[in-house]
Amino acid sequence: MKMADVVHGNYLLMPVISRFGIPLGFGEITVQAVCRKFKIDVEFFLAITNAFSNEHYFLEKKLQTFNVLMIVDYLQKTHSYYIKSQVPLIEKLLTNLLHRRPSNAKNLKLIKKFFLDYKRELFNHLEQEETTTFPYIKKVYRLFHTPHPSPREKRILSKYSMHVFEEEHNEVDEKLYDLKNILIKYVHGNTMEVQYQEVIFELFRLEKDIKDHTRIENNILLPLVSEMEDALFYPMEHSKYTAGKEALGETETHQVPQISANAIKQVQTGRLTIPSILKSKTKKFEGLTSREAQVLQLVACGFLNKQIADKLAISLHTVISHRKNITHKLQIKTVAGLTIYALLNGLISSKDISIS
Repeated sequence: MKMADVVHGNYLLMPVISRFGIPLGFGEITVQAVCRKFKIDVEFFLAITNAFSNEHYFLEKKLQTFNVLMIVDYLQKTHSYYIKSQVPLIEKLLTNLLHRRPSNAKNLKLIKKFFLDYKRELFNHLEQEETTTFPYIKKVYRLFHTPHPSPREKRILSKYSMHVFEEEHNEVDEKLYDLKNILIKYVHGNTMEVQYQEVIFELFRLEKDIKDHTRIENNILLPLVSEMEDALFYPMEHSKYTAGKEALGETETHQVPQISANAIKQVQTGRLTIPSILKSKTKKFEGLTSREAQVLQLVACGFLNKQIADKLAISLHTVISHRKNITHKLQIKTVAGLTIYALLNGLISSKDISIS
């Protein structure tokens, strides 16, 4: 097959091909010839492009035969694409929308802030992989292929674990889904429908790319490195079930919106009331019950489950049940996403939270 035919078959592969260092201008050259020219493993190239083109094509056993360093190199180039190209493009499109002074500029500013928060978390996650995870993988690979590794080298490496890496793919992916969903369902494009569609299209592209990126990390890279870890450390020095965040001295934290001084004062005095919009029996929010809407309001203001239970005089179990129903009905998974939804629909005001 000619390389040009690969692009014609799926133009979204162009950024993927670029990550292999292959520029456009293929002419009539075949995939095999192009890979030979740029010293690329043709089997690895085909496995990656096929996995990207078809989510049902994911030959894990095939991909797990490739060199770990080859996979890390591809993932690092993918990081560079996100940081230098795709994320800045979406930010630029949102900025251009705001410059056109749309009628819903206030809502759009919330959307842009949501995206910038997502960008910060994504870039922090990528930096963690670049500065900690990938160097660790390279050291494990080198040590695994060392005939007689020293106990000291093993002990130093055993302070980290791919178990930590596995747990680090959390709310970052979900926030992108929430942002896309909010734009599609709750923000009206009005006269700039085409510009909104451009933003949503690029969000879809980024989401798909990150999903494929995560599949490669979780289904291919993680098992490969875990096997090397087991051979080097397990079971005496390194358990993938107990090492990790505890060994690194880390504690688990979750970001929630900041509660404004006004909201705190209202809670302390017992005067935090449900907005009148919630009291209306005619107003419906995606099928939420009045109690679910009350829970959503408090979640959006940054209150924890126990605080919500105390305020509404219900059990903690009931609060958790309501939150599950809210997530199912709205199809919004993150607290940040629920906060934007609540603001856009008048469940809370900007005075109740810090959105600076």
